[in-house]
Amino acid sequence: MTLSYALFNIIIIPVAVEVTLQSRRYHVHIICVAHEQALVLDALAVFFQPRAFLTYDISPKLPQASLYGRQCIDSCDQTVVIIGNSYGVTQNLGVSQMHLSYLSAKAKLKPMLVFIKKQSEEDNINRHLQDFTRLVQEQSENVYHYDETTNIDQLLTSAYHLLLAKHQALPSWTKSDESIKETSETTQLTQDSQSVKTGTTADITQPPYHNKMVMEPLDNRGITDNVTQSIDLSESFTIKYSAQAYEAGNLTDIVMTMNLTWQQVLRTLARLPGTFSNYGLQGCLNRLIAAQTEQDIKQKMPNVHAVSRYQIAQDDLNKLQRALIAANWIQLTTSGVKTSQELWKLTFYAKKLFEENQLQADYLP
Repeated sequence: MTLSYALFNIIIIPVAVEVTLQSRRYHVHIICVAHEQALVLDALAVFFQPRAFLTYDISPKLPQASLYGRQCIDSCDQTVVIIGNSYGVTQNLGVSQMHLSYLSAKAKLKPMLVFIKKQSEEDNINRHLQDFTRLVQEQSENVYHYDETTNIDQLLTSAYHLLLAKHQALPSWTKSDESIKETSETTQLTQDSQSVKTGTTADITQPPYHNKMVMEPLDNRGITDNVTQSIDLSESFTIKYSAQAYEAGNLTDIVMTMNLTWQQVLRTLARLPGTFSNYGLQGCLNRLIAAQTEQDIKQKMPNVHAVSRYQIAQDDLNKLQRALIAANWIQLTTSGVKTSQELWKLTFYAKKLFEENQLQADYLP
């Protein structure tokens, strides 16, 4: 079936599934060159109509294009990247709006589907498009290729279901049930009335599309990356780490836990250079735990004469990095756009937070 016919392909699904799809929807942002690959974008609109609310990258001729793209990516649940025949108009940073949106989605760790148009040898492909396509293929997992003969509906169905299976904990908008809503409102009114009588404050019911992340201890929460989150610097969390201890000529592998505060993390990040890699971030955080690691292990094993190879467990390191991104403390840079290496930098917000924290500490008695 050709691409044009795919727009009118009807998929018959069970009634129960259809009801679920109509009552639960995601916010999907389409990363693309505005108005390019129009037939594919139309096919996406048809496919996602019962499944998601869609936003798209807009023309860079509008001064709000970059801000709009960032805001959509901040709030969305998933992203879809469409790479066609054009790279788009380059901005002040030397990259296109599509490229900026991709970097933003990667920095926010948004679940992503990538669809790349197959190019023939006769096609005159822009060098920027070639470099960008290569970068996306190297960094992304869910990459699919299409051409004019591809059944987009069929490709989207299989690809999207695989994405949802990988990210089952994704939040979504749920259509409210009127009977449940009435019961909820009645209960809330009762609670408000009781609160007035007792002098306490009742919680305000949140709207159905609410993705705020509660900052619980690191090892107990499922970190999401939907929105920027503020962090209490005095809050502590637990990480697991491993190390090697030398005692009487014997080498022992140690696995222990440690409590850290976000204030310690912020002060450590402030010592990083202007840009740093994932490896640089890992080394920075491992140095943070070094002194405490040696002290804890020597308390457990008094005869230890050396401790080495201390490092935070990879799972906790990944969670910590995601929390830093969600808190808007670190962001992906455009410095490494021609390489597969991700380069990060401390955000203006984090620098300002560190300066304020230092100033406050100087005035404390």
